[in-house]
Formats: sequence, C-alpha cells, structure tokens
Amino acid sequence: MAPDIPKRTLITMMNALSSGVVPRRGLEYIAVGRKKETETFVHDLDDTSAGGGAFRFISGRFGNGKSFMTQMVRNKALDERFMVMDADLAINRRLTGSKKEGLNTYVELVKNMAVRTRPDGGALESVLQEWIYSIQERLGDSMGVDPDDVPHDVVEKALKESVSGMSALPFYQDFLKVVMTYWREYIAGEDDMKSLRWLRGEMELKTDVRKAFGINAVINDANWYDFIKIWAEFAVRIGYKGLVVFLDEAVVLYKLQSKVSRVNNYERLLTMFNDIMQGKSSHLSIYVCGTPEFIEDDNRGLYSYEALKSRLVQGRYENGYDNFLGPVINLRPLTNEEIYVLLRTLRNLHEKRYEYDSGVDDGMLETYLRTVLSSVMSTEMITPREITRDLISLLDTLRQNPDADFSEMVVGRVVRADRNPDDDLLEDLEI
Repeated sequence: MAPDIPKRTLITMMNALSSGVVPRRGLEYIAVGRKKETETFVHDLDDTSAGGGAFRFISGRFGNGKSFMTQMVRNKALDERFMVMDADLAINRRLTGSKKEGLNTYVELVKNMAVRTRPDGGALESVLQEWIYSIQERLGDSMGVDPDDVPHDVVEKALKESVSGMSALPFYQDFLKVVMTYWREYIAGEDDMKSLRWLRGEMELKTDVRKAFGINAVINDANWYDFIKIWAEFAVRIGYKGLVVFLDEAVVLYKLQSKVSRVNNYERLLTMFNDIMQGKSSHLSIYVCGTPEFIEDDNRGLYSYEALKSRLVQGRYENGYDNFLGPVINLRPLTNEEIYVLLRTLRNLHEKRYEYDSGVDDGMLETYLRTVLSSVMSTEMITPREITRDLISLLDTLRQNPDADFSEMVVGRVVRADRNPDDDLLEDLEI
C-alpha cells in the first residue's frame, strides 16, 4: 500500500529516481534502515539549537548512502526551522587555495542558503526581509500602528539591538554595518544593492568596500569561515535555531596532486573541527561527506595529517562495532532485505503515480532482486541507485507495453554495473 503523499512531491520524486539522482523532497517516504544514524543527526540538531553544534565526517563508498543521508538531515533541519547551507567541493571550490578557492566555497554556500520557506536555496534576501518585517510587525503592534508606518529610525535602532549579542565575533561590526546598509537600500527601493554583493562575497576590493560602507573588511579566502560563524549567530538572533552546513564531494581534497595544497586544506578542516568541538562557535553544525579513502588513507587522506588522524581514528575498544556518536559516521551498505523493502515501496509509489496496477507482485520483486545480485561478480559493483533506477525503467516499460512479459525481461538477463567505483566525482543515488 503506497503511503499518502502529495501528488507534486510524488511526481518530483519519481522523476528524480528514474534519472538516478537524489530527490530534494519526499525522502522520508522511501527511507529504509539508517535508524541509528538518523538518531545521531536528530541529537545533533538538538545540540545545535541549544547553542552547541557538531562536526562530523560522513564516510561511505559510492552508492552507500551519503547523498541520501545528508539530504534527509537537510530536510529535517529545514522542517525544524534551521538555516541550511550546502556546497559540493570541486577543483575551484575548496577550503583554501591560491586562486580564491575558499572564497568560492563561501559564495556557493551563501548562494545555496535555504530556510523552510525557501527550501531550494537562494534565501538570502528573503531571510533579511523576514528579519526586517518581524521587527516592524513587533514595533507596530506595540505602537498600535501599521508595520509600514513605524518610523525608520525606530526600526533601525531595533534591528541593531536584535543582533547586539554577536559583538564577541570577529568582523561583527563590519557585518552589522553592511546589514544595516541593506535595510537602508531596502527601504529606498534600490535595485543594485551593494550590501548583498558584500554578503555574497562578491566585493573583493577594499577601496570599494570603504567607499560603500566605511569598513575595511572583505570576505576572502582567509576569513570566510569566520563569516559562516557570524551567519550561524545571526540566524539565531532573527528567529532560527541555528545553521547547518553540508560540504559534499570532499574526495576532491584527497585527489589534489600537490601535497602542500592538501595539507593546507586539511589544516583548515582541523581549525573548523576544533572550533566547533571546543565550543568556540555556537549554533553551528558542519557535515563533510567523503569516501573511506579520503579519511583513512595514510598517504593522502585525512589520516596523513597526524593532528586530524588522532581525532578521527577509531577508538581502541570499538572492536568492529558501529559507533554513530563519534566524529566519523561510516555508512554501511543496505542489506538485501532493506533493498527489497525499498523495491516494494517504489513499486507501490509507481502505481500510485500512474494510478494503475503494475501486476508485479512481491514474488516477482524477489526474482528481480535475486537476478540482479546473481548476475554481478560482486555486490559492491552495483548500488541501490542502479537497482532502483532499473526497476523504475522496467515498470515504465511494462506499463507502456501490455504484451511485455516480466519473466522474459528479467530472468536470465545479465545486469552490468554502469559505474566504476574508482571514477572521479560520480554522483550516485545513495540510498
């Protein structure tokens, strides 16, 4: 029986799954397994809301669930009224570099800023406007006037007071001057807002910044993480519970040919890790996703940097047991039983999507899964992405061709994995 799911969400989900990508919404309808991991992330959100935070590395081979898991956490954070930022690391987007690679990551994070009312990113302006309007509304209620009729100087004073608790953070005064400039540009109805360009990391010349705001600070490769901490505190001051940041494709750092570049990026990771774990930041959690090699390789991975290895290496007494409370969460592959549950769910959703009876019963799904698993040399050569995508393709074909026979299409066919686990930066549906 298919779950009760909004039609628009269902269509978007099935389109994404049939293309082999992770849907942005609706993942809760197809989630199987991962109970302990999910409990950890929920606990992290509670800690972040209370003023703490978490820094975790999510480790898994291609296809083991990193993208799916992080998208689940992202959706949960949005629903719980957190601000979210995410970015895929790339050759030109790293934590630091000689060609603004760190700044490029900040620019991507702010571009992808999301809140519950803007879940797909691009929420910067709506966040600022929500902050302004909430202050105007509160003042209007206390003064017995319409929010738009509250004197501008009164609003400006209240806006400053609402974020006054951030004064201990570096660059706070510069940030405050820029957001207050945004307020003035906003009420003046200006189209080209210099304040937004600065907040997005798009103003790089100090002369331009001094002229526009009377400050010297520019967001750059060296200080961009300081502004992430400011955004976390700002989010809380304007009514959110905190900031959750996702950095995916961290294997990019592992693949850097220059040892100096790798070490510089690992040093920046260490700084961020220590900052959060030692309580030097607040209301901020960061999740970094990568392969086991990115973390455990003693020659090029995080383990090659002793200061990080000493913090991330498995404890002496774990003895092969799972530990989902440590800094590294290793995602195991789904079991065959869990994959089977997923296949049943997808079949039911497909029938609901097209309002028909596929005629594919549970026994036929068992045959499909058994055929897939028996036709590859190793179960590690095929991922849930491929299994689920091919099932949807099969159901599409059966629906459009009533004369097609399930057994002829499935039994005895050789299924080839279309992914080399060593390929660079492949995006799998990781369930």
